[in-house]
Order: sequence, then structure tokens, then C-alpha cells
Amino acid sequence: MSSDEVAAAEALRELLLSQPEYKRRWMAHVRRLRTDEVSYAAVSQVVALHLWDQGIVSDSDTDLPRRLRDRIRQALRGEQLSYETLTWLIEAFEFNVADAHTIWDAFAGTSVANLNSEGVSFTLKTPPVPMVSPQRHQTKAMFSRYFINPNRMLERIETSHAMVALEDGVDIFGYSPRDTIVDVQVIGGGTFSCFRESVPGFIGVELKLDRVLRAGQHASLQCFAAHRETPQPCTQLRRAARNRKNDFDMRVIFHETFPKKAWWCVWDSYDGGNAVQKTPVELTSNRELHQFLSYVEHAVVGFEWEW
Repeated sequence: MSSDEVAAAEALRELLLSQPEYKRRWMAHVRRLRTDEVSYAAVSQVVALHLWDQGIVSDSDTDLPRRLRDRIRQALRGEQLSYETLTWLIEAFEFNVADAHTIWDAFAGTSVANLNSEGVSFTLKTPPVPMVSPQRHQTKAMFSRYFINPNRMLERIETSHAMVALEDGVDIFGYSPRDTIVDVQVIGGGTFSCFRESVPGFIGVELKLDRVLRAGQHASLQCFAAHRETPQPCTQLRRAARNRKNDFDMRVIFHETFPKKAWWCVWDSYDGGNAVQKTPVELTSNRELHQFLSYVEHAVVGFEWEW
């Protein structure tokens, strides 16, 4: 285990022991506390309740807390701490933004942002937009095309997803785009199900897959999303990754009117916030903006430009 992961484990233990709001959660499941250390069994129960509640694991899996115990013990003792386990702990105990960022800082090392040419990770300092449905898949590849019309407005987004099911019974794909969306058409791999309420500025979209997936099975989705015009011209497009997305490709296609200056950006928030990276970029030979990353996780990336 790396020194960064050990530091994150130590920070986790300290928060679970010292902060009353977190300690109360696991203490509620303690049968007999023999030491002043964190109870791995009690923490496992809190995580299991979160995974059941979010639909990440079926609530019929009553053996889940016992199976989680070794994983939680290894994580809190600094023996083995994965990104997935850390995410579960932070979400299960509802760590506040400052505490969550402290943990991610320790886990990622000297900087929470991985800004190399291959991928971007751990830049978020604010809570993610709530999921409209449990995410029980992993994105293996995502290709997004954003079309800007002559009025300098976002007209539509074409997106292709390749995914793999993390458990049996996966048949829903959900995401939360900007609330300027007015229509969704699924071209392949499923059908539009419904819009769902989300937080201000965003709306939930739920798509039904063509087939129910078993754990390990792959599927693909291709959809078009139409957007209404806004009072001001479009000068920025963001794409958020709550969990890891591999082979991430983003392209902005302009029609007749083109930006004078443009930047590739990485932000620390879904909306507003600060740009932790802002790199000037040129239009391609086709007069588009284009970026490919091998992965994006727990981050918000995209383009910004001036007309």
C-alpha cells in the first residue's frame, strides 16, 4: 500500500473516531466495544446499509455486512484501500465537503488533481449531483459530440456509451444533464424512459436498456439530446464524471460561427467553482474543439471559449 493510501486510511480512522456525526453512525451498530478503536463490523454495517439503499447491491444479499468486514478492516488499518472502498465510506457516512476533500487529498497525494495527458481524477470539492438511479455499471468508453448552431447556442448532444454491468439485473441507465434539455432520442441500445426531478440547474434522465444485463455483460447506448436556446450565447460546456469513465472523447462542433479563443478546462465543481486547469487549445483542421482522455473520475472537464 502506498504512503498516500496509508495517510488516507489514518485520516479516515481519525474522522470516524473524533467527529460525533460520523461516530454516532457506526456506534449505533456496536454490540460490544472492547477498545477505543473503530469497530470494523459496525462500519461494515453502515456501508452495507448505504449500498442496499442506493441499489448498488440488492437488499436480498443479507450476507453483505459479513463479506465487507475484511475489506473495511484492511482499508482502515492501512493495508489495502481502493478508490471504490473510499467512495463507499465517504458516501455512507455523508462526509461533509471539507472532510471528504481532506481524504481525497491524502489518497491522491500532493495534489487532488491528476492533470497529466492521460487522465483526470479527484478534482471535485463539492458534492456530486445526486444519481437519478443507482449506478450499477462501469463506463468503458464514452464519446460525446456537442453541436453549436449559428446562433452560438447548444443545439444538441450526441453521446455513445459502452458499459459493463457490475452485477446481475442491470437494465437502467441514468444521468443528470443541464436542465436546458428538452428531448431525448435513443438511437440504439435502449429506449427513453422518463425525466426525473434533480437539483436546480440539472434534470434526471432515465433510459431503459434493450436487455437485462448479468454481471460482466457489456452493452452500448447511443442517444441524441436536444437543448433549448438560452438568453446568452453558449461559451462553456462541461462533462462530469462521478465514477470512473474510461476512453473519454469530447468534441464540440461549430456551425458557421467559430470562437476566437478557447481553453480546455478542469473544474472543482459541477457548476461554477474554480478551474484547476485552464489550457489554451486551437480549433482542429475541421474547426472543432476536441479532447481525448484515457479516463476521467470524480472530476468535471470541458471547454470554455470566447466569441
